[in-house]
Amino acid sequence: MEIAIHLGAHCTDEDRILGALQGDTKFLREQGVLIPPPGKSRPALRKALQANQKTLLPGAPKDLAGEITDGAEAARLILSHEGFLGAYARVLAGDTMYDDAGPKAAALRDLFPGHESRFFLGIRNPATFIPALFEASSVDDFTPFISGQDVAQMRWSDVIERIRGACPEVPLVVWCNEDLPLIWPDILRAISGIDLEHSGDEMILKEIMTEAGFKRLQTYLRDNPTPTLSMWRKVVTAFLGKYVDETKVDEEIALPGWSQDLIAMLTSLYEQDLAIIRARGDVTFLVP
Repeated sequence: MEIAIHLGAHCTDEDRILGALQGDTKFLREQGVLIPPPGKSRPALRKALQANQKTLLPGAPKDLAGEITDGAEAARLILSHEGFLGAYARVLAGDTMYDDAGPKAAALRDLFPGHESRFFLGIRNPATFIPALFEASSVDDFTPFISGQDVAQMRWSDVIERIRGACPEVPLVVWCNEDLPLIWPDILRAISGIDLEHSGDEMILKEIMTEAGFKRLQTYLRDNPTPTLSMWRKVVTAFLGKYVDETKVDEEIALPGWSQDLIAMLTSLYEQDLAIIRARGDVTFLVP
């Protein structure tokens, strides 16, 4: 069985992937793809990781995948959780992001001996990622939250290097959170392993477009089906240019010391970091 593991990161998904794919549960099951309810899979995985064992309870099946799926036969199992690489409090605990991403990824892989794991990771510009982490945390003051951190050293390429170093044989698919509107169907296809239209393909567009604009897009796509995702992106790009809801895409950051100059610097470093990741020969990078 293939184990498709969406590693996060934090503040990039909010369970949208599961929500989108669960709309196609019946269709995916017919294709041999299972998506266990998070309420069942996440506690099972957490217990197994904490116990550092492959079974959950004495006498339980040794195959954790079989335990999660209640023994149902499948060709692919999909697991997704933003906390797979660590809790919120640990994301910036070292001198970079996800300092223990390697051991965390290896531990997940090792829970499924005899199966083929596949990793998926969404990343985000540290200029907005770090403030989003703070907003999602239980910390009230941004200054101690970021104290001691050199934000200019926050590199996703370092995170990916740790994952690849610990699990060189596990395929890794990466994408930018900023590209979601144009690559969302690609993500759903990559994680499900089914290269066909999904009912949730337009989920992100509905979130960021005006209601009237989104309805016009749906009507246009219904009357003018696009045979390829490349053509779909051209249509979507044109509609976004006219009907994007700016209040839903503009990110206003008002935090101590988080100046426009700092945001510009971090964005420039992020773009350089993306070039490093794309140049790797052992990562599949989804781009518009």
